[in-house]
Amino acid sequence: MTAKHATPIPPQVEVRQHLGRPQVFIDGQPRALAGFNTFGKEAFDRSMGLAYPHKMEVYFIQPEMPGAWPETRFWMGDQIDEDPPMPAGNFDLDAQAEHVLQGDPDAYLFVRFTIWPPPTWTALHPQEAFVTETGVPLTHASLASDLFFDTAARFTAALVRFCESRPWACRVIGYANFHVCEGTHPPVMAGWLYDHGPLMTRRWRDFLRAKYGTEEALREAYGDAALTFATALVPRDRLRGPLPEVAQQLYWQDRKENQPLRDYLELTRELWHLRFRQQGAAMQAAAPRRVLCLHDALKQVMLGWSNYGFFNYPGGGQGVSWSPAYVDMVAASGHLGVAPLFDAPGCDGLITPHDYQARGIGGVYETEGIADSAVLRGKLLYGEMDTRTWVRTPNEIGLARDEREYAANTWRNLATGFTRGYHSYWMEFGAGWFDPEGIRQVIRRQVEVIKESVHWQHETVPGIAMILDDQAVLETSGAGNYFNEAIMWEWKMGLARCGVPHNIYLFEDLELDNFPQHRVYYFPNLFRVDEARLELLRRKVFRDGALVVWGPGSGISDGEQIGTESASRLTSFEFEMIRANAQRRVLISNFDHAITRSLEPDLVLGGPLPYGPVLLPRDCLELGLAWAKGGYNHIGLGLKEFGKGAGRDRGPEDWAGVFSTVVNLPANLWRNLARYAGAHVYCETNDVLLANNSVVALHSLKSGEKRLSLPGGCRVRDLISGSEYSPATEEIRFTLQAPETRVFLLER
Repeated sequence: MTAKHATPIPPQVEVRQHLGRPQVFIDGQPRALAGFNTFGKEAFDRSMGLAYPHKMEVYFIQPEMPGAWPETRFWMGDQIDEDPPMPAGNFDLDAQAEHVLQGDPDAYLFVRFTIWPPPTWTALHPQEAFVTETGVPLTHASLASDLFFDTAARFTAALVRFCESRPWACRVIGYANFHVCEGTHPPVMAGWLYDHGPLMTRRWRDFLRAKYGTEEALREAYGDAALTFATALVPRDRLRGPLPEVAQQLYWQDRKENQPLRDYLELTRELWHLRFRQQGAAMQAAAPRRVLCLHDALKQVMLGWSNYGFFNYPGGGQGVSWSPAYVDMVAASGHLGVAPLFDAPGCDGLITPHDYQARGIGGVYETEGIADSAVLRGKLLYGEMDTRTWVRTPNEIGLARDEREYAANTWRNLATGFTRGYHSYWMEFGAGWFDPEGIRQVIRRQVEVIKESVHWQHETVPGIAMILDDQAVLETSGAGNYFNEAIMWEWKMGLARCGVPHNIYLFEDLELDNFPQHRVYYFPNLFRVDEARLELLRRKVFRDGALVVWGPGSGISDGEQIGTESASRLTSFEFEMIRANAQRRVLISNFDHAITRSLEPDLVLGGPLPYGPVLLPRDCLELGLAWAKGGYNHIGLGLKEFGKGAGRDRGPEDWAGVFSTVVNLPANLWRNLARYAGAHVYCETNDVLLANNSVVALHSLKSGEKRLSLPGGCRVRDLISGSEYSPATEEIRFTLQAPETRVFLLER
């Protein structure tokens, strides 16, 4: 396979809507994209042979690293080569493609790559580095480095052109760009927000000049009569200050308190959007035909994630403690206001791992990329399902400890994609994770089901929608702690286990004509709205018997000041406010309402995380008392109804709101909220529930009799066994032997 030009005609590949979800079409035919990915010659020889008999539809190949990681022969120093010489014995793209096509001649190929700068380039350009506020240059390029990102774009284009010139180009369907560190800015992972290098300083000054126009306006905004465009310095991170000072910083802040933070985050937003578009354009322009261009980025469901706090496990000097005030990685990487990027040239969708926290048995499967927004916008979401096993790696993240756990985890993962409208592929690091025959038999059946899924209709059922404002950090101190609780742990703990399907969207998705109607809308971080946003909410959310669940800071900012007036304008609740950071807990105190009637009397919501100011609702039906600062009898969980309130068969003036001063809400409470709003409850136990109109699944660590109530009569087929459960039923009953996932196809 050494000829430079392919003789067979390469396929035309695109993403189209098919039966209600984005689907990959290859030469006009929809494909389900069962896929497999491993790395290196030894892993190919060991693991690909296990995958080929299953006739996966696509396999991943990537440039080999002949020198120091992440150097490839395509990018060394300043040299970008479109057809570099092949080092002797190199298991590079040609050899990988040959390996795949010999093992499975019908396979398609996906080329994955990263734009990490090679050490030879970094050594030549120390002036392009990110510099910490302590004056230490890192090995990572600044977001302000045009030289780095221009070079990276040339590398991307050269790699795509090389692949398109090969004989195996006729089997290539796409390119997966994993950016630098999977789309996250590496210094931010280590806790460094502000770049004090000369490149960013220059960009900072240019940004201020473009935004404020005059130095008088700049001085007014910053409260500094001596400030000039020529002397303005990149801010310093107040979250890195002495603990007593950091503890006194309110989480929600007036503009005059956090103007430097707002401006810097807006600058990083501009830079990240520019870099994302630059990569997409390079991929698209280099391919002479229609291929898939996917990105590992736009991880808005990960708001509040601390990478080092999770991954740097104690041992070998790598123990990193979770900080009481850490910068939000997503925002600090420039991933704010990302909705327009879905329509950027060279963006056919996202390809991301799934969240690493709680991914093991009894946990949940949520891709880091915001899947529901991608699907709603007609983009592919391809989830990297690196479900690890006990084989050769006994201390891996969320690993399956035996074959039963492997089956339970992976069927849960695939069912999540089936019910949310996206796809998943297998990945393993060459450690022999899939060696056992029992695992291979599980995969065999799963591949069959994935291929069958291309014929299923996808429709989101009316359940719970979590709506994210990915620019909400601009109203805060920049810390990610609150987001971690209110967003990441809410979908892991409460929403995933309440027996009602949930989806996670960007606020901008509400503007789309195809946004599906839900019964409950949860706004964990809608801290500020303008009149246009408020009108959108009136038109799409505040109607038809919907229930709106407000988070502790809903509406707390008008863009200039934090206070109760803006919160009342958004939520229609009246408030009093305690201007301090405080722990929050709520004791359910009213058991006469449908929302609380079935709850246990000892249920206490909330936790020890302090944030503030504290908004406390007043003119509403008390459902719970706030155990907050001062210990007064404040309402901590309250309900207001408008028109006929929440429920089915309501009109355009009917809806209800619940304001909670705490996060997280437990699964039992979410289930009651959804039932009160008229949502169909599939399951009354706190197991992981997944459902759309065609598939329903249950994942659990607790054995016993399980019951799934269906919203209507239908034929039910057990997807794992392939057998028919019932020709017509409104209920599925089965005995679950934990750990286990059961998956059923619904046919009407």
